[in-house]
Order: sequence, then C-alpha cells, then structure tokens
Amino acid sequence: MKLKMLLWYIARRMELLARTHPEFIARVHGRDFTIQISSDEGTARFFHVHHNRIVSRNAAHRAPTMTMHFSDDATGFALLSKASSESFMAAMQRGEVKVTGDFSLLMWFMSIAPFMRPYKRKPRTKKIAAQ
Repeated sequence: MKLKMLLWYIARRMELLARTHPEFIARVHGRDFTIQISSDEGTARFFHVHHNRIVSRNAAHRAPTMTMHFSDDATGFALLSKASSESFMAAMQRGEVKVTGDFSLLMWFMSIAPFMRPYKRKPRTKKIAAQ
C-alpha cells in the first residue's frame, strides 16, 4: 500500500512540476516515453511523458519504453523514497530490481528524484513592533 501511495504522489508531483518548475520543464521538453513501475505483489503504475506533459495511470502499460520491476512493495518503497543511486544499483545486483528497456530513462528518472521531495516552506516569523 505504501508503494501505491508513493507512486500516486510521484505522479501528482510530476504533473505539477511539468506545469510550474522551469528546470523540470526543461527536462521533459521534447521527450516522448513511458516508464512503468511495478512489483510482484501486483502494484503497477505508468508515467507517460508526451508533449511536455505527464500522464499517469494506476495500471500496467501495454508497451512501456522502460520498466522497473521490484521484488516486493516494501523494497520498491524503500528504494524510491530514499532516492539513492548507490542503493538502487546494489538492489539491482542483488536481483531485487529488474530494469528492462531503455536504460538512459533510468538515469533520467534518477536525475528528477531531487524534484520529488515536498517543498518545504520557510517558517513564518512574527514581527514585533517596537513601542
């Protein structure tokens, strides 16, 4: 369930950033591909980048450009929420993650990981008027 919620959050965040964040817009500009993330437990979501927009569905895509398949939901959640390329590559070597398709999209996905963190607002400070 955690993996499903994380993938839903990533989808909403990508859709927002594709409309508002100039650096993220530059990363999706002119791209056309589909990334699918799934697990052995039945979780599946695809992200389709087309015409500078992100479309995501909670289902398996019929012909994704790249797939990331996790051995279980807990592994997928841990690796995607950590967003560490070293731990991701170690999990690939252990066989917990299988990547098929265009590997350059894996690098693209890792490059947008810093954008997925929630925006932290600065705390408001009250100004006290001098009397």
